[in-house]
Amino acid sequence: VGETARADHFGLNGYTRDTTPLLAKQANLYSFKNASSCGTSTAYSVPCMFSYANRDDFEVDHADYHENVLDTLHKQGVNVVWRDNNSSSKGVADRVTFEDYKTPTVNPNCDDECRDIGMLDNFDQLVTSDAPAKDTLIVLHQMGNHGPAYYKRYPKAFAAFKPVCMTNELSKCDDQSVINGYDNAIGYTDYFLNNVINTLKRYEQDYDVVMVYMSDHGESLGENNIYLHGMPYAIAPAAQKQVPVIVWSPTSNHIDANSVNKSSLASMVNQPVSHDFITPTLLNFFGVTTIEVAGAPTFFKTLR
Repeated sequence: VGETARADHFGLNGYTRDTTPLLAKQANLYSFKNASSCGTSTAYSVPCMFSYANRDDFEVDHADYHENVLDTLHKQGVNVVWRDNNSSSKGVADRVTFEDYKTPTVNPNCDDECRDIGMLDNFDQLVTSDAPAKDTLIVLHQMGNHGPAYYKRYPKAFAAFKPVCMTNELSKCDDQSVINGYDNAIGYTDYFLNNVINTLKRYEQDYDVVMVYMSDHGESLGENNIYLHGMPYAIAPAAQKQVPVIVWSPTSNHIDANSVNKSSLASMVNQPVSHDFITPTLLNFFGVTTIEVAGAPTFFKTLR
């Protein structure tokens, strides 16, 4: 689960800057070019992403009283682990294993703040835990591009674009320095996701592994003097609603990637997709059928 990443600042999606050089070298990688979020804030989008309601029907005030897809998978015997380097799971992981990586006592990669890469500590053990007897879903909730202090979101080694706005008061900086800090943070997400993929690669012959990345919402970076996010959805600019979606899917994992099927991964990357696809996709991958999302569109189909 990404944080505050907008699709048009990913090199994979045609951005003029190469903010995703590592992911660009990965085989079996699919970047969706037309993906929209459920909301424009973490508190709204994250519960919506994992709910059974679609964006039109979702009510955040009722989310705590309804089972979400993680609850369902947990009840069906899937080992669900939520690792968080953000503010929280917003109630989504209240009934599954939750691990807080925002403190140095747990996260081994902390400098000015605890880094997303620390969530991969002992990640191998989660992948192989009780497998193949038990299916596993690991959710990694990033700090990502959380604003307004974009300059804090990456180690100094990732400061590829300069100068950078070094204050939380973004309107006091020129737009390019704001964008530079934001793009550097995208570069760190590229590094983080590349490490996730390389870890999973070691197990692709033994297990059906797949990585799905999707940001919770986008971000305004000074366009029309608008910064950050959280505007009402109906009037929010596309920058706050158009988000990156990336799927890494090796050929061995029984996912329909390149067939003539209209729902295969390769044929979906230019089609409109949204947070609404996440719940039915997870259920399909783990072989769980529910009436609530029967026939709902997914990012990919399994061939098991």
